[in-house]
Amino acid sequence: MLVLFLTISIFLPFYVSMAAVSLIAFMTVINYERRAEAFGDPYSIGIVLFFLFTGFVGQVYNNHIGSAYSLFAAALLVCGFYIRSFMTKQLFDQAMDTACLSSVACAAVAVFQKISTYATVPSFRPISTFTNANYYATMIEFVVLIALYRMITNAQNRRFYLIVIASNLVGLYLSASMSAIFSLGLAVLLFLYLKGKRKIATIIGVSGLFLVAAGLMMPELFPRIEFIDQSWDQRVNIWATSVKGIEHHPFFGQGAAAYRLACEEYFGYKTYHAHNLYLDTLLNFGLVGAAVITGYLYCQGKIVLTRFRNRICGNMNILLAACSCAILVHGFTDVTIFWGQTAMLFLLIFSSTGINAVYAGGILRVRQRLAAATGYLEHSNQGAAVFKN
Repeated sequence: MLVLFLTISIFLPFYVSMAAVSLIAFMTVINYERRAEAFGDPYSIGIVLFFLFTGFVGQVYNNHIGSAYSLFAAALLVCGFYIRSFMTKQLFDQAMDTACLSSVACAAVAVFQKISTYATVPSFRPISTFTNANYYATMIEFVVLIALYRMITNAQNRRFYLIVIASNLVGLYLSASMSAIFSLGLAVLLFLYLKGKRKIATIIGVSGLFLVAAGLMMPELFPRIEFIDQSWDQRVNIWATSVKGIEHHPFFGQGAAAYRLACEEYFGYKTYHAHNLYLDTLLNFGLVGAAVITGYLYCQGKIVLTRFRNRICGNMNILLAACSCAILVHGFTDVTIFWGQTAMLFLLIFSSTGINAVYAGGILRVRQRLAAATGYLEHSNQGAAVFKN
């Protein structure tokens, strides 16, 4: 029930999901058994402590909002790690179905928002229950991929998942997030490719190219395409401002949400973040922080790769890979994953790595020991004396 309650809260207004995450994180931290389970992975405590450290960095520069974001990021991770510690396949699928059902309600809210504002503000981008349209679009990316995963693992309810996909695609069109549309397209292609459905992937890929061509020839078909030059100029200004901030604080950054400080100091375009995941990471946490995050992701990537190779929860691994692809591609033009609702939904998907984690971790450790032993034997053979008869 705890996981399903959390899943529903993610699709409610931000403060509801923030309260749910904070409550679960608090319950985890104050209880020794829960804490031990959450931090069973040796890298988990390190990444949480890192975000707590970035909160102190923010205070050095009076970046109080950034410090609050860092503390909440740590709470998100604690919550995600605890859920991962007891995740099962049945519970995971129930959570994914709950997310699908909740997203249909969010799509209905988005349609109502668009209809009710169209007469006065035709260009309004509905946000549904989220903070802005781009966060809503990112949630749609994840949900469409989740629905694809469930169509494969729960084929008897395929019609329901088709309804989920259709309603979310309507929401995505209304949100008018071109970055999300492109990211979702590539993520779906990766999902199908990893499932071995190459023909379907090719058909969808070719159809996508035709849609892009149609959008360029008839921009009125797709919202905001005619404003792409203006949006691009804004992005370039934001990125240039971010680079200046990185140059002046290269090692530890200025804490989360550091672009707020940079745009004031260097007279850049005023917005909340760098609109680029990679620049924003460097601006917030510096080279040291980026190295820590990259190192953590590399370690988790090795574990997921081991699960792939040994066919441990294969469909879940494909879902995780596709969602990661969506984040990385979308990250070139936006930073929507650095938000409570989007991050928590991804952490729910990531919690699938907790299923059969002991077995996967054992395989990885055995391989590492075999590699070390092989290297030792090769070194010993090279240094051994050779006697000829």
